[in-house]
Amino acid sequence: MKVDVVLFAYLATFQPDGRGGRHSRTFDLEEGTTIADVIAMIGLPDEPRVVFVNSRHAPEDQVLREGDRLAIFPPVAGG
Repeated sequence: MKVDVVLFAYLATFQPDGRGGRHSRTFDLEEGTTIADVIAMIGLPDEPRVVFVNSRHAPEDQVLREGDRLAIFPPVAGG
């Protein structure tokens, strides 16, 4: 199945194609792949993050579906 993955801020440096930038990349994943599986596959550090699937907050154990758009952000702070 094909899923678009976009990484924001410094997480974009973890894109497997070696190119930075927050542009989405299309991943060809097996059915039943979870967000946590993608995070492990990409090699993101084990630190807090904010995850959305199709613009909705999602838990990392959520199974992805064909055509989903997975967006991962580092935590945002400010005032």
